[in-house]
Amino acid sequence: MKLTTLTTSFFILAFAAAFFAEEPAKKEPDPFDITALQKRMEEVGIPTPATVQQLEAKATGLATESKWQEAADAYGALAKNANWLANLIHAGIEPFYNASYDDRKYYYAKDADIKRETQSNDYKHKRNLATVAQAECYIRLNDTKRAMPILVRALEIIDVKEKELWARARKDLYNIIQVTE
Repeated sequence: MKLTTLTTSFFILAFAAAFFAEEPAKKEPDPFDITALQKRMEEVGIPTPATVQQLEAKATGLATESKWQEAADAYGALAKNANWLANLIHAGIEPFYNASYDDRKYYYAKDADIKRETQSNDYKHKRNLATVAQAECYIRLNDTKRAMPILVRALEIIDVKEKELWARARKDLYNIIQVTE
């Protein structure tokens, strides 16, 4: 009986210690850790507007020829390159967005900054178009298992202002899951 009391006391103490234990301190991210950026660069390379334009022409040409698998791959490459280029362009103006309101009011947005922001947004739009087009290629191949996650991702990144693209992706998604709008 003494053993049972001792065992019970041990479990109560262990539970209390676990319940009141502090969570381990979360590590601050290392501001000099560039491994994710290096991985992205190894995966995609260094995109340029010319690269994105070439990929866009290739993907469109393959889709026009009804080469759906090759077009899907090309649209996937286009989406990755356009997204990476948009992010790199945006990195050049990131200090402005990270600044406080007080600091921003002393730095007036220059025409070049506005142009770069617009350019970054244009590449994000190309990314969104390519993502939906890639999913549509898989739909044409009757490969809804590959189309579905791409459509869901597209709907997560499409800007609400892209009404037509949003409607297109939503229609494709609902057709696959057999839900009527």
